[in-house]
Amino acid sequence: MKVLVVDDDLELLDITSYALRREGFNVISATDGAQALRRWESDQPDVVVLDATMPNMTGFEVCRQIRKGSQTPVIMLTALQNEEHVVEGFQSGADDYVIKPFSHRLLAMRIRAVYRRGSGQRQSAEPTRELRLGELSLDLESHEVRHGGREIRLTPTEFKLLYMLAANAGRVVPSTRLVDYAWGYNDGDESLLKTHISHIRKKLGMPNEDVGNITVLPRVGYKLTRE
Repeated sequence: MKVLVVDDDLELLDITSYALRREGFNVISATDGAQALRRWESDQPDVVVLDATMPNMTGFEVCRQIRKGSQTPVIMLTALQNEEHVVEGFQSGADDYVIKPFSHRLLAMRIRAVYRRGSGQRQSAEPTRELRLGELSLDLESHEVRHGGREIRLTPTEFKLLYMLAANAGRVVPSTRLVDYAWGYNDGDESLLKTHISHIRKKLGMPNEDVGNITVLPRVGYKLTRE
C-alpha cells in the first residue's frame, strides 16, 4: 500500500516514514502543501497522512483540494486538538484525525482501516437505494441528504453515522458500533464521535441538547427518534 506522508517538521517526517516502512508500507513524502498536491497527483497514493499546520497552504486546504476530485482516504496528523480544529478537519473531508504525539502502531492501524473502508466502497456495486425517515432522506448511492426540503452537505463520515442511526431509528446504537462502522475499528476516540454527532445535529437544524431528534444514552450510545 502506498502512503503519502506530509509534514513540514523534517525530523518527524523522517521518523514517521521510517516507522511506517517498518510496518510494510510504501512511503512517499512531502514537506509542504504544494508539494503534497503534486505528489498526490503524480504518485496516486492509496492513503494520505497530512499535517494540519504547514506554512503557505495548511493541511486543511490540501485536504479540500484533494476532495474536489478524489475520495483518496486522508488522515489528519496534528497537535491541534481543540474541538473547532477537529471539526475543521472533518469538514475539509478528512476520514480520520490523529493527535500528536501518537503511536506509530496506532497510526498504521488507522491507515489500514481507512484504506479497507475506502476499498470496500470502491468495489461495491450497490444499486441505488434511498432511506427515508419522516422529512429525512438519504441517497445511499450519491450520499445526498435532504431534510425538510433542504439539501444537507455531510462529510463521508457524517453520512455513515447518520445512515447507521437512521437505519436503526428508534433503537439505541452503541457508540462502539458507530465508531467501528464509521472508522473501521472499535477502540477509537469516542470524543470524535460526539463531535460528529453534534455537527450532524447542527447541519440538520436539530437542537444541540439531547432533547432533539438524535438523543444520547450516556456511556451507551445514540438514537435517532422516529418523527
